[in-house]
Amino acid sequence: MSNKIYPAFANPGGVGKSPWFRIVGKKLYPAYGHPQGMRSIPWFKIRGDKLYPDHGHPERSSKSPWYRLKGNKLFPVQGHPDGPSGFPWFEIK
Repeated sequence: MSNKIYPAFANPGGVGKSPWFRIVGKKLYPAYGHPQGMRSIPWFKIRGDKLYPDHGHPERSSKSPWYRLKGNKLFPVQGHPDGPSGFPWFEIK
């Protein structure tokens, strides 16, 4: 599996050719393609097939997941501020 996450077609920020996140272990860090720039503090943590905002996330950390990993795609779930979606917002390439 790759360690780069790109915006998918349903992402409100649009599809991108540069990765928004990089995966290191079980943490996601904003990558050079992220609109807010690259960061050295993780924004998300992976637990099973769910992604949770981590303490470095600018909005907040949360005990509720924001995304569900299904195959190589990330879908917003009920805990996401914008609500769930049946369409992927991110894709691991």
